[in-house]
Amino acid sequence: MSSQQSPAALQASVDREKVYTWIIELSNPDTRENALLELSKKREVVPDLAPMLWHSFGTAASLLQEIINIYPAINPATLTAHQSNRVCNALALLQCVASHPETRSAFLQ
Repeated sequence: MSSQQSPAALQASVDREKVYTWIIELSNPDTRENALLELSKKREVVPDLAPMLWHSFGTAASLLQEIINIYPAINPATLTAHQSNRVCNALALLQCVASHPETRSAFLQ
């Protein structure tokens, strides 16, 4: 048996490392926007993304901060498409956590 990984396994490993990096980047306001975008794109293809997000330090707070930050742009209605996309990505990640069987109960509590 060869000790080398198959190309598919290697790609999955690289993608998983990227996911971990993006989760870490959520805690930094300077890197959060790109991390939100990339994680939102991956939420359907990374089956354990919700537990990864839920159990990572500060991630839920970072996602909530994104939502709170756009409130001043809602009334009066000055929300830009850019702000809307950013908060939608945060909401999509929260929805991912809320709908996953492993994290649903804890999220709702």
